[in-house]
Amino acid sequence: MNTGKDQYGGDLGDLSDKTMAGSEEDHEGTAALVALGLLKPGQATGVRRPEVRKMEEAVASLVAAVRPVLPRPSVKDRLLSRVAAYEELRPLADVRRNEGGWASAGIPGVDTRQLFRDQATGQTTYLVRMEPGAKLPAHSHGDTEQCLVLEGDIRWGQLVYEKGDFVVMGKDTTHPEIWSETGNLLLIVSGHNEFAHA
Repeated sequence: MNTGKDQYGGDLGDLSDKTMAGSEEDHEGTAALVALGLLKPGQATGVRRPEVRKMEEAVASLVAAVRPVLPRPSVKDRLLSRVAAYEELRPLADVRRNEGGWASAGIPGVDTRQLFRDQATGQTTYLVRMEPGAKLPAHSHGDTEQCLVLEGDIRWGQLVYEKGDFVVMGKDTTHPEIWSETGNLLLIVSGHNEFAHA
């Protein structure tokens, strides 16, 4: 048996034990995905290069068989109009839930994730995530701070804010130590204060 591997992770010659495990239909399907560019070489383990070449030829034949059709001028105009409308409504920030961006706030058990910062006013929108038992030391607000509890709780003194609660602290006010019993996720909108630059 040939034990050499090609760039797709498949054997150059005979079928490997791994390749033997799947059906011929599975191998053809995987080879077709590679030929269409829908799988990266590292994702195509067990696929032999001749199978991929065969599928690439089939794809090329299909492409060659299709006659190009020019769109009507009205289609082009509608498309360009949509592009122009999007450019006018382009968001200043577009942050997706699965994107990274969390950073330590420099306090054990507390992380922040900046969502948007208005360069003109310095106002920042960000998330704060505290682990259960995490504490924020007493601190001052250099500007108004809005806080919406998205998950968990936040506490200081006798006050407890839980999921769905909203609180606004005024400029030049001072918070005593803040802590969370269960951990939390907070949405904060504030001007210049300790987390905006974390």
